[in-house]
Amino acid sequence: MAQKIIVYWRDIPAQVLVKQGRKAARRELPAVFMETVDACAMRVGAKDTDAYLAEWRRSDPVDVSDDLESEADAAAEALIAAYPKDRLKDLMAREGFEPSSADISS
Repeated sequence: MAQKIIVYWRDIPAQVLVKQGRKAARRELPAVFMETVDACAMRVGAKDTDAYLAEWRRSDPVDVSDDLESEADAAAEALIAAYPKDRLKDLMAREGFEPSSADISS
């Protein structure tokens, strides 16, 4: 069974990784995602390498089918659809973080 992992800078997705043993399929998301990451990092003052790298994280692995390439393609397409430019702008305005449930309920 393969595993899908999403790589994020804070809450902004940047890459999909689907792995099975030593095999892997990777998909970088379109440039607008990294542009958002870079703009947000500059905005919050993460100018040095350590500050920038400290904000990267990986999602918990999710089991997926053994077709690494199609799983990576499907995950990338789903993220692109889930993060239109307006959502990316909102993430940048919130310094790269999704609103917490407390923010939503108030």
